[in-house]
Amino acid sequence: MKMTSDQKKEYQTVILAELLHDVGKFLRRGNGKYKGSHPAASAKFIENFHDKLKNDSLYDIELVKTLALHHHSIKKKVFGCPLLKDKPQTEKDHFWQLLKIVKVADIYSCMERDHFQNRNSMVDNKRMPLDSVFSSIHLEPEEPLEKKPGRYHACRIDPLTSFPDPSVDFSSLGEKEVPGLIANFERHIPDFSRLEQFDDVLTAWLNILEPFTWAIPSDTRYGHSDISLFDHLRSSAAMAACLHKRHLANMETGENFNRKYEFMFIAGDFSGIQDYIFHVTNLGSGGAAKRLRARSFFVSLFSEAVIHKIIHALDIPLLCNVFSAGGKFLILAPDIDETGKLLQSVKESIENEIHSTYFNQFSFLMSWMRMEEFKANFKVYKFFKVADEMFHRLETEKTQKYRNVLLDQEKGAWQEESFKAGKLYAGYKETGDCKICGRGPATPEIYNDRKGLDEDEERDTCFLCYRDKFLLGQTLPRIKFVAFGRGKLADEEKKKKIVLFNGTEDSSLDYYADLLERPESSRDCYLIHALEETKSDWNVFGGKPFLRKYYANHVPTVTEDNNKTTMCFEDIAKLSRWEKKENGKSIIFGAELLGVLKVDMDNLGFIFSKGFENPSKLEKKNESGKPLREIDRKTASRFLTMSRMIELFFSGWMKEIMDKNREEEIISELKRSGKIDVDRFAKYIGESPVDFKNIYTVYSSGDDMVLVGPWETMIVFSIFLNMRFRKFTSNNKHITLSAGLSFVKPKHPIASAIRQAEELLEKSKREGKDRITFFGTTVEWEKLPDLVNFFLFLNEKLMDKDSKIKTGFAHRLFEYHRMALSFFEEGKIEGLKYLSALSYDMGRNLIKRDAQGKIIRGMEEYIALQPLINDSPNKISLISKVKIPLFWALYRNRRA
Repeated sequence: MKMTSDQKKEYQTVILAELLHDVGKFLRRGNGKYKGSHPAASAKFIENFHDKLKNDSLYDIELVKTLALHHHSIKKKVFGCPLLKDKPQTEKDHFWQLLKIVKVADIYSCMERDHFQNRNSMVDNKRMPLDSVFSSIHLEPEEPLEKKPGRYHACRIDPLTSFPDPSVDFSSLGEKEVPGLIANFERHIPDFSRLEQFDDVLTAWLNILEPFTWAIPSDTRYGHSDISLFDHLRSSAAMAACLHKRHLANMETGENFNRKYEFMFIAGDFSGIQDYIFHVTNLGSGGAAKRLRARSFFVSLFSEAVIHKIIHALDIPLLCNVFSAGGKFLILAPDIDETGKLLQSVKESIENEIHSTYFNQFSFLMSWMRMEEFKANFKVYKFFKVADEMFHRLETEKTQKYRNVLLDQEKGAWQEESFKAGKLYAGYKETGDCKICGRGPATPEIYNDRKGLDEDEERDTCFLCYRDKFLLGQTLPRIKFVAFGRGKLADEEKKKKIVLFNGTEDSSLDYYADLLERPESSRDCYLIHALEETKSDWNVFGGKPFLRKYYANHVPTVTEDNNKTTMCFEDIAKLSRWEKKENGKSIIFGAELLGVLKVDMDNLGFIFSKGFENPSKLEKKNESGKPLREIDRKTASRFLTMSRMIELFFSGWMKEIMDKNREEEIISELKRSGKIDVDRFAKYIGESPVDFKNIYTVYSSGDDMVLVGPWETMIVFSIFLNMRFRKFTSNNKHITLSAGLSFVKPKHPIASAIRQAEELLEKSKREGKDRITFFGTTVEWEKLPDLVNFFLFLNEKLMDKDSKIKTGFAHRLFEYHRMALSFFEEGKIEGLKYLSALSYDMGRNLIKRDAQGKIIRGMEEYIALQPLINDSPNKISLISKVKIPLFWALYRNRRA
């Protein structure tokens, strides 16, 4: 049902009212400026900032205030309010219908609260902190739920510092924490009257609400409050948008709402993305680092545009994207007659774009489903039963990839034309294929207007590889903003912007992105992402607000002649070397290698699917008399919270820690662990070339990452990464990382190196997950500190010219390790000879005893090496894992 202008304004008013309805829960925690109930505080805020918040062309601010004020009121009280008291009954009834939408959306979102918990003795505790959403994730239903301590301080969101406080006794916020945050929030309220599009209003509000309300609990009446106010407001606003569209016809006729079918879920996933990214490095032409990074960034833009395209087709706000992580997304939509037809059309459009432009190098999977059980007698555990079914359907969709493109649905026969290159054939015949990707036709004419090219610059490339190199690869280190737009572009403009969807007759379906180094007027765009913190005013964007978007895009750079350029992999590998003075001469040490780290979050899909299930203290009996789990805590808000926090870590923290390389933070984290010799490690770091700024981000988003850097830097970073991730996720044993770290020479094909890292990652997962594999050895993260300490010992001795431990002993130690493995892995009894051989070697070459057998030299060596002998001979003993510290020390102390 197409809306009139008045209906559109009313629709937008309801969404805004829902977005602000509970903001009073934050404001009334202050110093008494906002008193009374939280609905009254929300209304008071709107009244205080009336002139800044109003925008008469887009929404009715007085109606927003009244809806927020009465979202818990009964009908009698509502009809007596100043706005309605003298209105005719028809207007009162219509207002009540709007208020019902606000109420119901709030109720649906509020069902996230576990009402089977005991209520707090201090109802609505104003200083109660937010619990980490990760602290109650549970994957073993037969075991009792073990909630780890982890609560947040009330502060502005910051990827580096927005970690839960693990202190057991942290149960109350500081007296000044929230009042200071409120004052800062009020200072950041902009003038909304200047905005011309309602999407911009929502963008501005999201950009204000997230930094200031992400750490405010949405409900403090129960013992565990793990849903932030921001995510509650966002999810309830998405529900209100869908409910208004679903019941628009009922409101016009004055009929009661039929709640049997109110929502639909739309699930999407991309398949083959990594193959698409890494294929471009398989051929020659150099510049692999830039091309990898360019394709990775393009995939993130394309994925974002797909979500936008679906949401725009349904005419719902972007905040209806309730979940996005690991290449998957979930959209909440109204269940109305035309939704299915619109979705089928959009799906075919996306598949056609991938087929015609990208030769099906990756695929898009999409499915949707009505939520039949989502009724007035709402049970929260039913909400994401549908989501589970959706992602199951996506798995079956993988068996029917490209069906809409390659098959005539009506005739049930192949569409032969879809298998032909068509117009592209002429390009292949005339210019041959692309010398970079080997798939598209070469189009050398696109280089005609390109200035400053070297004479030997490869020009026989397709447009996509041209885009990857010039529009993305060379630009990415400098960009600060991404502006998304839709509409037809002139041919000249297409050479300057990143075209995401192109060639359709309907200009509204064409999407593009503009990469900006500095703010500039962008009125034609519908959304702007700020990739870094910025103080830029909206005016520089032609009155368009921007949304802070975390993107891990750090790359090491070098400045020559005031020109900053991205370092190549060969130069990055050289940063593995370090210098030492010997007899007045500078000696260069360190193997010149790259480290390629691939990390994956374990069981992410399972965590979203089963991690919020909560065995209730109350059990019901079904018809067969068997006990049933009463409540499932999967809700839109929790999906939002967890996916948002995962993105904050993998995209936000990842970039910030590389940009800043806080050496003192590394030492501090190791000290807190209590497992690593901090003094030795601090000395090692001070003498080493380890610097996180030298890490090249191939990609990091969703739940995984690929990073390339100097080999030793990557070892230290992987250890630090896991330590910080454990803290970020409240040390929950069910939330872990697995990793693979490969080492290659700088000219080794990077795609091959990444595949090696992938194989090592898979080895970590096969052996139980929560592990890292490098130097061919898999080790649990929690066992790594022992290996680090042994490395620190070996490294110190190999650097000491007076030490008895030389490289010869290190190589013999490796032979003892191999002997031990022959026993552990192959059952060869003779492998146990390592015990006597190592003991003899130590006694003969490292340790000296007096006549009574007392050690008079080599006590330190004895203490460090004795565990190699004393540990029970098995696969988890130090001797079985000693290759890691051994090779680390040997590679580090190799003369260049």
